[in-house]
Amino acid sequence: MSRAPHEPTDKIRAEVTALKSYGIPVKEIAAYIGIDDKTMSKYYRKELDDAAVKASAMVGKFLFEAASGRAMETKGASYSDCLRGSMFWAKTRMGWREVDKADTPADELAESISKLIDRLPS
Repeated sequence: MSRAPHEPTDKIRAEVTALKSYGIPVKEIAAYIGIDDKTMSKYYRKELDDAAVKASAMVGKFLFEAASGRAMETKGASYSDCLRGSMFWAKTRMGWREVDKADTPADELAESISKLIDRLPS
């Protein structure tokens, strides 16, 4: 006995988008809806493809507002909140990183000079 063909609805499309944007694996979403992976891909490809991008855009917007200081004006965030957001942004988007004192070029130069001085005749 074969199953009735799956009929997508706006409600199911919204659920698929939400679940995928929260990071739920496709297999689990399919099981929740009561279909297999192939059917999920056939009927909900766009929702599956777009959900992660939409979620990242929402988080990115939130983070950008914090990092740029706009959240202090529009959301009532504190300076400290925005500072943490800007540090995260600088590390992940701008390639900045925290370094130990020993990792800085000035410290390496000072160490090299000290070694050269130690080699000089007395």
